[in-house]
Amino acid sequence: MTATIATPIKTETPPCRVCLSSTPRTRGEIWMNGELLGRMVQCQTCGLRFLSPRPTQAQRDLLYAQEYNAELPGAHSETRFASVQRDQDRALARFRYYLDQFSDRAARRHGRPRLLDVGAGTGQLLELARGRGWDVSSVERSEDACRYLRERFGADSVVGRDLTDLRTEATRYDAVVMAHVIEHLPDPLAALRIVRRLLVPGGRLLVATPNEVSLYERLWQARQRWRGQGAANPYVAIAWRRGRWHRTPTQQDAHGLIEFQILTTEHLYFFTRTTLGRLLDRAGFSRIRWASGTLAPANSRLGRLLRNDPINRLLLPLGLQAELVALADTEVSG
Repeated sequence: MTATIATPIKTETPPCRVCLSSTPRTRGEIWMNGELLGRMVQCQTCGLRFLSPRPTQAQRDLLYAQEYNAELPGAHSETRFASVQRDQDRALARFRYYLDQFSDRAARRHGRPRLLDVGAGTGQLLELARGRGWDVSSVERSEDACRYLRERFGADSVVGRDLTDLRTEATRYDAVVMAHVIEHLPDPLAALRIVRRLLVPGGRLLVATPNEVSLYERLWQARQRWRGQGAANPYVAIAWRRGRWHRTPTQQDAHGLIEFQILTTEHLYFFTRTTLGRLLDRAGFSRIRWASGTLAPANSRLGRLLRNDPINRLLLPLGLQAELVALADTEVSG
């Protein structure tokens, strides 16, 4: 299978999903081949940052299929699918930390507790949860990943390709994990409302996502402004002009343009603790609280320093940690 690009670029322009305002302020733009691929905006009412316009769901699905494709080349002379597996293998300590946040839920359950992993990838978190006594299920958009998950965990382990597939699902879960998923979803509020319905009374949701206003992000952006322009990575050039970020591809071949689109448009939302908390509250969750993140913001000396546990604990009350980890419960009936 060869890499393909959806042309011409088709976009959609959603409003803010927290307050439905449609008068945002532009913070940055993404351009490819002279066409506007996306615009990063900030709602002037609630502060949520998101892409609008952005590539349509059909275009993003094409990119997502290629991101997991077992036949396309990835990093380190391996396939893209193998790259995803390797990344998840490196995240095992983080997955264990996420599961630790449900230990009280597992202990109080009569029988085997149920856990749903939204965006399960290649299933490393599911494997860890199963080893702790959970019955595990998954939602995963990639066809290749779904095939792999069914082979690994059984035919019934994948309950949907998207949360909208579970709108009428009768099964209820004690815990739901959304680890670095919510920023990819076209309508995170609708997704959270579905998750709330899927949880048992007193069930718990864990949401992990990058922190748009982390200390690392602030320092990185300050450095980029000082530089004026340069390569953010091998595929994306970034420049600061007239108070806005401008991102353009560094490579014009098909592979380079696909990587550029994935890196610049796979995240549709950019959360802070305030905006994520508002979204969870609007979805109807209670007891919203925050745990320390464990994700390194980058494979750099500064990134590794800011992942250090004492520093992370210091940054947590300030809302400056690299990874937001929100815990939210459903109301206990009666």
